Amino acid sequence: MIKIQFLLKKSNEEQENLEYITITDPKIDRSQKFAWGHPYVCEVYFSDMKQNFLSRSISPIDALFQAVKTAKNYLQGLFTNGCVISEAESKEPWNLEKLSDEFLEEEVNRIKNNPNISQEDKQKILKIVKESFSKTVIGDQLNKAIDKN
Repeated sequence: MIKIQFLLKKSNEEQENLEYITITDPKIDRSQKFAWGHPYVCEVYFSDMKQNFLSRSISPIDALFQAVKTAKNYLQGLFTNGCVISEAESKEPWNLEKLSDEFLEEEVNRIKNNPNISQEDKQKILKIVKESFSKTVIGDQLNKAIDKN
C-alpha cells in the first residue's frame, strides 16, 4: 500500500488540514468481467472526500500506474482550483502544474482509441470513470472529455 500525506488549504478556507491519499496493492477484481478477462484493481482513497475510487486495468502494473495517475490528476485539479498543497512536515508547497482540458481529453481518448478493448468494454470503463469522478474537482472537465465525440 502507498500512503501520501500532505497539507491541504482550500481556497475558501483559512486553515490547513492534514490529508492523505492511499493506494492499495493491485488485486484481481472478480466482480467485473470484460471480453479479455477479469481486470486488476487498485483502490485510491482521498481522505478529504472520504471516498474510494477504483483503478482497473488489464495488468497489475498498469492498474497501479493508473491509480498513481488518478492521484496526480486529482491533486493537480485541486491546485488548478486554487488550493495550496504542501509537504506535511516541512510545509513547503508542492510544485504542481495547472491542468488544461486537453490533458484529460488525451487520457479519455487513450481509452476510446485502445484497440485491445472492445467497444462495449470501453463504454463500461468510461461510464465507471464518469460516475466515479462526477463530484470531484475534475468532474466537469472529465464529463466534457468523455461526452466529446
